[in-house]
Amino acid sequence: MKLVSIVIPAYNEAAFIGDLLRSIAQVDTRALGFEKEVLVVNDGSTDATEAIARSFEVDGVRCFTQVPNQGKGRAVERGIREAAGDYILIQDADMEYDPADYLPLLAALETGADAVYGSRVLGQIRAAGWSLTPGKNPAQGFGPWFAGVVLSFLTFLLYGRWISDTLTAYKLYPAKVLKAMTIETRGFETDHEITAKLIRGGFRIAEVPISYRPRSLAEGKKIKPRDGLIAVWTLFRFRFKT
Repeated sequence: MKLVSIVIPAYNEAAFIGDLLRSIAQVDTRALGFEKEVLVVNDGSTDATEAIARSFEVDGVRCFTQVPNQGKGRAVERGIREAAGDYILIQDADMEYDPADYLPLLAALETGADAVYGSRVLGQIRAAGWSLTPGKNPAQGFGPWFAGVVLSFLTFLLYGRWISDTLTAYKLYPAKVLKAMTIETRGFETDHEITAKLIRGGFRIAEVPISYRPRSLAEGKKIKPRDGLIAVWTLFRFRFKT
């Protein structure tokens, strides 16, 4: 049976990390031929994130701590190094995403995909149909939705590959490929660096619809408008970097 490593970069997520780990435990990946391991990378949290994550170690969760906070990209990189799985799935530490969607992500590997992205855009279209703002969740701000549209078009223009949701936090990667990469970024833009390198490497990326419950800044959402500009630069940078 194959192993999927679920890597959770976490920074001050005490309000959500416990519920998330309980939700992950309930997902039966064995039905699709996968055991799972869960790795929490506590990225310099100043709240009870680490203590809560370590309370799940009796259930097999592994927790690693980086001090001081080094950014999501560095936390993801640490999780990749520690992962033992055949595939690595990145999971945000909040509850915006539903771990039940692991199953369609893993199932999509049977189509011959090398990597699988969970698309919130396709999930919203599946749930509510097309609109003037296709794929926008009613609880999502126009700015974040529009940024996603811009990044999708930019990815297509630069790389010739259409990805409906480049910003999704649900990405399933082949571990050998990811471990062989030298990841140079350290923030949210790491997602775009990896996407760029997968496309340039000729790997096939499939997308599947997933559910999504946006949270607000007041609830702890950390991505900022400047991260969108950094994402644009990252796509340009790794398109032409040799």
